[in-house]
Amino acid sequence: MKIKLKCIIGVLFIVTLSQAVSLENWRLPFYRIASERGEFLGSPSNMFWDNCKGAQLFDSSLWPDTATDSEYQWILEPALFATLSNEEFISGKKSNFHFDFFSNFTWKRLTVRTLLDVDQSNKSDPGYVWKKDRIAAGLIEEAYLQYDGKYGFVRLGRMKRNWGPFIERSILLSNNPFAYDAFEWQVALPFLEFRHLFSAFPRYFSHIDTDNYAQKLDRYFIAHALNFIFGGWGSLGVSETVLFSRENGFPDLQYINPFSIYSVLNTNFEGNANLMLGFQGWVHPFTKKIQVKAQIVFDDFQVDDETIYDKEPMHWAGDFGIYARDFLPIKLAHHVALEYRYLSKWMYTVTPRNTAVGERYTYLGRSLGYPDIDGDNFRFALTAVGKNYWAATLGMNINRKDTCTVKTSWPNDPLGYRDEEKLSKRSHLTTTISNFIEAHGYFRDFCAAHLTIENRWINHRNIDDSYTYDPRITLTISAHYCDFFLPFRKKSSTTKGK
Repeated sequence: MKIKLKCIIGVLFIVTLSQAVSLENWRLPFYRIASERGEFLGSPSNMFWDNCKGAQLFDSSLWPDTATDSEYQWILEPALFATLSNEEFISGKKSNFHFDFFSNFTWKRLTVRTLLDVDQSNKSDPGYVWKKDRIAAGLIEEAYLQYDGKYGFVRLGRMKRNWGPFIERSILLSNNPFAYDAFEWQVALPFLEFRHLFSAFPRYFSHIDTDNYAQKLDRYFIAHALNFIFGGWGSLGVSETVLFSRENGFPDLQYINPFSIYSVLNTNFEGNANLMLGFQGWVHPFTKKIQVKAQIVFDDFQVDDETIYDKEPMHWAGDFGIYARDFLPIKLAHHVALEYRYLSKWMYTVTPRNTAVGERYTYLGRSLGYPDIDGDNFRFALTAVGKNYWAATLGMNINRKDTCTVKTSWPNDPLGYRDEEKLSKRSHLTTTISNFIEAHGYFRDFCAAHLTIENRWINHRNIDDSYTYDPRITLTISAHYCDFFLPFRKKSSTTKGK
């Protein structure tokens, strides 16, 4: 038993130190496909997606952590993207250019990572509050120092992240907003993974998330999650996040405390704060060829909504997926995905008064969780994977969306936010039905292409009952170089005799 436990800890330690790159790069569609098949590692519990590590899918050159085994190296990866679409981007053009420059310096257990992100659409984004009068408008999306230990890590700096079982999205804590600086640490054992994050949002931009331009606030964001690991068969956990503000001074230690139960603090009126309580998990039921994933989040969790000071109901969101792989007698790797997602009408939002004190669940106008609310989405897809360098997906999608967004103000009627009819009864519902084809391919370390063709039929209930055909075609081509490794010192190796 002791030997087995040491082996498990040893494997966990190796995984923690494996080289990986950021989530948002040209590999993302391949990352998603591997994750749907259950052949991918994001963290020991597979509940955090700030690091992506290799799988057995596709050619090994796709996965950067298999390219070298040096503990002392500097990895540089430039990538230029060109996207064409028959629909206009936020810039008003039907083309968009994007540039990434990734740098990862590793000295054994110490890592310094930086990701420069320049996007043509930044100048037209109302949430982009930095300089727009330059040739290019960019951001440092990642910039952190990390130290890996035997049972976890500590990290300080700017990060992109998804917390939950889905690699490319989260309804709790996602990579949807602009990146922000934080302190994060992890404890990883064979049976659990714990993370805690603390961030102080820049005070200079606090007015973007309030209704009062002159308001000066210190806005803080904290999150922690505990996930229990059941070998390679699943993981189940609970998460809490709190967005809170103070006019001046250091934030309350009761919120920074990683071991406190924030939902209890929230029910005791411990100050201006917006709580999210989430439950997440994934499991292989009986066979590893099937995987079930789920994430459920409650906004402003409370025991009841009948107190004189707080009659707000508890809003919620859910994201669910079932995936089955290699069930047909064919040589190509393949899998089917069935997903459903729902976000209630007032998810992430608060009253105008609470918005004015910085409690809206946003950063620079973007949701900290999922980008949209007030609707649901059903997706069915079948994916086939080539032996080396390609993959294709065929599927259908049904999306229903009402008019509320994360920026929508609550009704003037004090109890108006309590009324949330079923989506099928809404008078301003927009329904989009589509079938789609996605094709992905890459050529070694130099280029990749992603093509999406959607046949969409859109109905606006407030206008008429007919559906309008509105196809969308998007093509993204990337040129990148992923083979620049500057080793400082090779791992020492010993040769054993026979």
